[in-house]
Amino acid sequence: MNDVPSSAALLRYDDFVPGSVLGEATETLEAAMTRGWQAIFGAHGPHDTGAAAEGASLALVLMMRAYCRAVAPRPPGNVHARQRFALAALPRTGEAVRTVVRCVGKEIRRERRYVELETAGTGEHGRALFTGRMTLVWAQ
Repeated sequence: MNDVPSSAALLRYDDFVPGSVLGEATETLEAAMTRGWQAIFGAHGPHDTGAAAEGASLALVLMMRAYCRAVAPRPPGNVHARQRFALAALPRTGEAVRTVVRCVGKEIRRERRYVELETAGTGEHGRALFTGRMTLVWAQ
């Protein structure tokens, strides 16, 4: 999902500045997303472990959608090498989730360009929802 027009310049390794915000995205957790997840994995009661897995999965989807929007356009050939995700609270259906994507580091190792990104998702009134770290091998 790359929402940037093809005429925009591709993000290059040199464009990443540690400490800088790359962008942000706000998306509402819609009931349709929950129904889509349940169509694949089944519906769960609100107090069983399946409900928690559903909420965590949907938070991860929101995080990845924000990454795709904020870090664009990406050159072909990047490798998503590692990811960590910490969940503070589950997003609620109908809640707008704001995710900020920041570059926290970059380095060249064995002739490969590594970029480290951090995401932070908040809900209503700044309620902390999740943080994430992604390590990417950047193609260009």
